[in-house]
Amino acid sequence: MALCYYNGSFLPREEVFLPVTDLSIQRGIGVFDSLRTYGEKPFALAEHIKRFLDSAEASGLHGLPAFEEMEKIVFEGVRRIEEDALVRLYCTGGDVNRDGIFPESRFFILFEALKSKLFPSSYYSEGVALFTMNCPRPNPLIKSIDYMLPYVAKGGRSEYLEGLYCPGGEIAEGTSSSFFLALKGKLVTAPEGEVLAGVTRKFVLDLAREAGVTVEERAPRMEELESAEEAFISSTLKEVMPVARVDSRKIGDGRPGALTQHLRRLYLRKVEDFLKA
Repeated sequence: MALCYYNGSFLPREEVFLPVTDLSIQRGIGVFDSLRTYGEKPFALAEHIKRFLDSAEASGLHGLPAFEEMEKIVFEGVRRIEEDALVRLYCTGGDVNRDGIFPESRFFILFEALKSKLFPSSYYSEGVALFTMNCPRPNPLIKSIDYMLPYVAKGGRSEYLEGLYCPGGEIAEGTSSSFFLALKGKLVTAPEGEVLAGVTRKFVLDLAREAGVTVEERAPRMEELESAEEAFISSTLKEVMPVARVDSRKIGDGRPGALTQHLRRLYLRKVEDFLKA
């Protein structure tokens, strides 16, 4: 089952269309955010809506509903799905561009059953492979709809889950995830401000610090992959997912590491604290 909230109504997803004049189609103008539910309760709803609104404001997109109204829409959509859902909020450029300000943006939310979007269990028991891109993520502080660069760079290589932005040899973040490296007993990850403010990333870092893990917020270097004990990525859907290989480089022994598995267990144990009923 899949629904779309648009223009004040909940409709079957296949009945909702954007006009070809929308600037998301013509110029790639738009932002989005994604969240999921556990037990039909949204995970970190306030944090996701705030990031969405911040991205829209930074992009010059106007005309969005207020925070409280968005919360109500999300709860109603989740109720209608009647099972755990993936919720994606979108704001497009609309049809009017006034010197980089978009006063008539279009807002909609997609709701769909989560079970079809989950990853195979082997990704967690064996780890995944990532490929590198020697470039920064465009507009790293905005959650933009523009994923053309990493999708084209993947080029049909199904052995890789996604790409890693590595400008100048520094590992910033993944196509749709935050990246972490376990190095000499420390957890190293690029600092907020240089990468997207990941909601799950913050949750993971808080758990790591509570567990006594030393966290170093700096971009790890490509050459440090050779000596890293383990690596993982995090996101709304991936939660905490081990990385076994980056390009041709095996990470550690090429299997999910003890720290990654420990943080994943802590994450799943504590996720209830971040649910909104």
